[in-house]
Amino acid sequence: MTARTRIASAVAASLLVAAAAAQDTANSRPLDSRFVRWLERVGPLISDEEREFFVNLPEDYRREAFIQAFWKARDPDPRTPLNELQVLWEDRVDAALTQWGTLEDARALFYLLNGPPGRFILPDGRTAAYCLSRTSELEIWFYGGSDRTSRHFVVIFLATSRNKPYVFWHESPVRRPTSRRGLPTTNITVLCADEWFGWAAQAVQRDLASNGVIEEVSGPPEPPDEWLATFAAFNTDVPEGAPRFDIDIEWDYPGRNQTRTVTHGLVMVPGPSAGRRIFQGRNSQKRAYHSFHMTGEVIRGDRLFETFRYRFELPASGSDEDSIPLVFTRYLRPGEVQIRLKVEDVFGQQFAVVNETIDVPNLEEARSLRKTILETFPALAEANQAAARGERLLRLVPPRDERLRVGMVRFSTHAIGDFDAVAFSLDGREILRKRRPPYGVELNLGSHPTEHRIRVEGLKDGKVVASDEMSVNRGGQRFRARFIEPRSGEQYLQSTRAAVEIAVPDGEEIERLELFLGEERIATLYQPPWVQPVVLDGPSLTYLRAAAFLADGSSTEDVVFINSPNPIERIDVQYIELFASVVDERGRPIPELAQDRFRITEDGVEQTVRRFEWVDDTPFHAGLLLDTSASMQDSIGQVRAAAQRFVDNTLEPRDRMAVLAFANRARVESRFTKDRGQLARALAGLKATGTTSLYDSLVFALSYFDGISGQKALLLLSDGKDENSSFTFESALEAAQRSGVTIYAIGLREAAADRTTRRVLERIAGETGGQAFFIDGVSQLDAIYARIERELRNRYLLTYQSTSTRPESEFRVVRVDVDARDAEVRTMSGYYP
Repeated sequence: MTARTRIASAVAASLLVAAAAAQDTANSRPLDSRFVRWLERVGPLISDEEREFFVNLPEDYRREAFIQAFWKARDPDPRTPLNELQVLWEDRVDAALTQWGTLEDARALFYLLNGPPGRFILPDGRTAAYCLSRTSELEIWFYGGSDRTSRHFVVIFLATSRNKPYVFWHESPVRRPTSRRGLPTTNITVLCADEWFGWAAQAVQRDLASNGVIEEVSGPPEPPDEWLATFAAFNTDVPEGAPRFDIDIEWDYPGRNQTRTVTHGLVMVPGPSAGRRIFQGRNSQKRAYHSFHMTGEVIRGDRLFETFRYRFELPASGSDEDSIPLVFTRYLRPGEVQIRLKVEDVFGQQFAVVNETIDVPNLEEARSLRKTILETFPALAEANQAAARGERLLRLVPPRDERLRVGMVRFSTHAIGDFDAVAFSLDGREILRKRRPPYGVELNLGSHPTEHRIRVEGLKDGKVVASDEMSVNRGGQRFRARFIEPRSGEQYLQSTRAAVEIAVPDGEEIERLELFLGEERIATLYQPPWVQPVVLDGPSLTYLRAAAFLADGSSTEDVVFINSPNPIERIDVQYIELFASVVDERGRPIPELAQDRFRITEDGVEQTVRRFEWVDDTPFHAGLLLDTSASMQDSIGQVRAAAQRFVDNTLEPRDRMAVLAFANRARVESRFTKDRGQLARALAGLKATGTTSLYDSLVFALSYFDGISGQKALLLLSDGKDENSSFTFESALEAAQRSGVTIYAIGLREAAADRTTRRVLERIAGETGGQAFFIDGVSQLDAIYARIERELRNRYLLTYQSTSTRPESEFRVVRVDVDARDAEVRTMSGYYP
């Protein structure tokens, strides 16, 4: 679709909203006026597929949920309490309606999608935003970059007849503006369209002929991947004509989780009618299994409170069971709610539906109701006891900001209930017990901002009755699953409660959590809480395994052993991964050297290479750490443009890039992404102000990589020395050595001239296997970025298992030598275990 048809289609879509969307096709009744208005306001943003899906939803509460999910999927920074895009879009819609009276005007469309024009340098050197014609209904808008691109472009709008919306101009013989009646403004400085029209028309036609930037910015952004399919999956509709079966359901309320009531649902599926399928298991033995998919909706009033989905895969018994129990857990607010539940018997190809209203009690009422579900299924007694621990509340108060923390740090708690003592632990070692409130403690986190785990446990009669954990200094990319319950070393007879804590990389979401009892997958959870009652086969030794998955297929696991007679020690086998660049005396990569040319030593001891590979298309995570202090004012525009060209020329589908900026402090402008548009918006918004906190910003940026595996690079650009950091150079250097990130440092002007700053950048880059570059002007950035990309794409991967027995607190020196004439090897100088 060309730019001209994109704009025509977008305007046509907004014209048809009222007509096409006014009818609720699912129920043959008019669509509520609030939904018609919403469709009109998001017309240029919503895709045809999304619009059709919205109109065909059968209930209004699902439309309300769709609107929330629509904006959530487009939130540029989920970490912040506000959805910046939603706020900006609503403001622009209001401004467009005030300015032009309709969203059907092509000017409104461009304004909504790209923001106001401006920052454009005309051929005569003047900066312009727009020009109006004195004689005809004609406007020229000049963009020196927009929300969606950093490139410059020009667009022309005109009205072909009086009192009609403006359209996008693309061919002079076809589109001629109507004449004006009087001047459109009293500001004569913007009455310049007649003079600039010929030049602007040529610019537009050249762009259209080459499918340039106008093509990119004239249509709605691509909707986020798979969000609509995910939303559609969480529904309780049964296919028309599908076979049905009956189920029984009972509810139990064993305890409280903060202000919500722990709600257990027990679905009993008739065993004789349930489908089953034979699979070959271990030792070639065949066994029958059941498979059920459960989807639920919790409706409070006329609003969808939450949706949930589970998958159960259970071994079938040798005989026809009386019933098959499916247990699930939700945390619900006390009060009356409507539950809609769909259970699909996958192997039986049949469905069951539940639609009932329950009155979720408060904690005191819950205590008198606990026998109900246990009378039906007494094996859940131990799982219910674990859930009931939440009646005593003990929560660590999280830090007020995301600063990295070192030294003595105070941690406070929020406690409800009676405790004999409260114990505080740091990284698995108990530090202090307090026997009376307030329950707080000061902990020494050391001099380097590494990740630490803080745990607090409330004790009563010698037993843990409440607990909480939190991480500090956790990197933004850490992906980890960890069992909170059950506890290793404790004994369980019939059941337990599996509770898993998941740390998710910045900007990502969990796609699913799979739970295994031994080798058997027993349940799949698609949303929090990551809690599941588990029925055991008696008090014998077994284990639970949790596997969490992201949408891209990345996974992480944890295992906990149950009913072990002795403590089970974990042994970590550490493999060291080195990405090495081998270059000649002119800095050019030397490819395809044989493994026997390389020699690795650690602390002077030769190591055995376990894996060796020459890779010329290595994917990477790269962060752009750009100095935006006030001294960058004159060059920030060129720095933005050079960084954008690096993104455009370098980013491949398997790569991820992030934009970080720093002045007084560092901040993440764009998380790691492959979305060029998101990176362009982050770069376009950079402004120069403040002083230079180089060391603090470097430590922050390196911690943001924590949790990422594979090739990692940080491209640091600064024009000055450190002025007001809390961290020292030694701390920044240690952070670099611990990170496994290759640092490429670019020093501009003062940074290039100052000897101390040069030594700092050279040392930090050299220790990590990177390079330092020093330039007089930003015009040299393109060549440096090209050189960095060439090096990142041409590297050797060497892996070895360390034989060192030195303490983990000590730095281990690594050296790689290569037998090749005039060759230089660049890799990290060592690591901390």
